[in-house]
Amino acid sequence: MAEEQVLEAEVIEEEAKELAVEYSAPSIAANFDALEAHVRKIVSEYDGAKYDLTDKTVLAGAKNDRAYLNSLKGEIETRRKAVKKAYCMPLDAFEARCKGITSIIDGAAQNIKAQLDQAEEERKAFIYSNLKAHYEEFAELLAPVVPYEQLHEKQWLNKSFGQVKAEKALDAKVSAVARDWETLKSQSGMAHYEEAEREFFRTLDLGAALNAARRATEYDERIAEMKAAMEPEPVEAQPMEPAPAEPRPVEPLCDWTIEVRGATRSQMEEVAKVLRSRGITGLIQKVKEVS
Repeated sequence: MAEEQVLEAEVIEEEAKELAVEYSAPSIAANFDALEAHVRKIVSEYDGAKYDLTDKTVLAGAKNDRAYLNSLKGEIETRRKAVKKAYCMPLDAFEARCKGITSIIDGAAQNIKAQLDQAEEERKAFIYSNLKAHYEEFAELLAPVVPYEQLHEKQWLNKSFGQVKAEKALDAKVSAVARDWETLKSQSGMAHYEEAEREFFRTLDLGAALNAARRATEYDERIAEMKAAMEPEPVEAQPMEPAPAEPRPVEPLCDWTIEVRGATRSQMEEVAKVLRSRGITGLIQKVKEVS
């Protein structure tokens, strides 16, 4: 007799193309009216209550009353949170299952997105490289001083902008820089021109360059004012009183005879003037002429 074979039935679950949900929102019944009446009755005993908190006994009673009311509220809150948790459990489980399935889709979508992003970055890098090469050829002398990165604008890499339009916008920007530089060079005689020129090539802004020179000049003026304020004021010269002459010793008066040999009359008159100026009087008499 042939052996009997036992076949097990395989249950094949049909695939679903969309999310089909069957649910019935549960209703929550509570004795709200009776509870509210009870709460209002209790609270009415404390409504408008005044406490003399300077009295230690009254102060302790006020704290007890507040603790009692807080405990009454706490009982209701604890029950509310418990009901909410139980009510939300089916919803939480439903959301978790949905997110688990959508995460499978996210994995495949992210893989495609990464490739699209990489392709877009490569396209932008290619356009950027072309614009940079065009700039270095169009502005051969300016390029070493002003790198292309300083002129580049992000919108030039947008697909809607286009490389040809971007090159025209770049050429116009370079021409504007050249015009502003010529304007600045026409004022090369101003103070701090070198600083203005450095600021211009740093910002490509003519107004900022002129303001840099102006600020440097103002700074020089403030330094000069500070130095002038720090210099000591000149001291007015005070007249010096002559030192008192030391008293000369008193000498006795004597009669003197001066003998002069070989002098002219005019010379002797000069001698007489000197003697008179010193307060000396006397007689000068010619003795004889000598050959």
